[in-house]
Amino acid sequence: MIGMQEALGLETPLHIAALVFYAFAAGLAMYGVLMGRDAAEHAGRAAAFAGIAVHVAALGLRWYGTGHGPYLTQYEVLSSNALAVMVLYGLVSWRRRHARPLAALVYPTALLVLGIGVYSGPEVLMLPPTFTGVWLVLHVGFYFVAFAAAVISLGYAIAHVGFGLRRLARRLSTTDPATTDRESHRFAGLTFAFWGVGMLTGAIWAHYSWGRFWGWDPVETWSLVTWLVYGIYLHARRFYRLSGEKAAALLLLGFLFAIGSLFFTSLLTTSLHAEYFG
Repeated sequence: MIGMQEALGLETPLHIAALVFYAFAAGLAMYGVLMGRDAAEHAGRAAAFAGIAVHVAALGLRWYGTGHGPYLTQYEVLSSNALAVMVLYGLVSWRRRHARPLAALVYPTALLVLGIGVYSGPEVLMLPPTFTGVWLVLHVGFYFVAFAAAVISLGYAIAHVGFGLRRLARRLSTTDPATTDRESHRFAGLTFAFWGVGMLTGAIWAHYSWGRFWGWDPVETWSLVTWLVYGIYLHARRFYRLSGEKAAALLLLGFLFAIGSLFFTSLLTTSLHAEYFG
């Protein structure tokens, strides 16, 4: 049985190893998709799964070494989000073959997120007294899944309309446009659902930690705004038949709000969540 310090000494090299695997996966996937090389795509998928295994081990050791879940520092939060993206996409691409070309977008995204996390440094912080309890674990866990679903939803939208990346979009759209449009819509719905449950569990955690369910804290407010943008997207799709580039543009707006809410609000404002993403 290794000690906590030994665990922390191992997790950083493992994070770097996961980063290397993801870099190979991203490069091979982009080459395979753009050049139509199936062998490269298969090799990229193998590198991705190897990276996921190493990444899970790294975060497990981090959890054991710090005594709390990987959801406090930039290093931990970004690493957890990157892993959520890779795991959810791995499950989706296993069940849906038409999702496999999206690796050319998803793998580089996870690589970027993890790379920024590793660059921020593996400083260890202890949880504040208010950052405890199962509701906190559920709160951040649902947001990790919501972010992963948002990445996949946007990937399908890019495959559908291109966003100026027409050549890449043509390579990604291995199925009919209706399928990519439908899947983008579905994963936006998952984002909306998991984001909403994340806010709900966060409100319960806030009640136990600070004595109130909602306080219009900047992180809470921008999280609500993000959820509403995704809700507007889903409402417009359902009742106003919004589709094509306009729908994809609104989805991109929601994704940008999600990025800001998750990774920038606590850095740029005074917040009860100040310890988060420190």
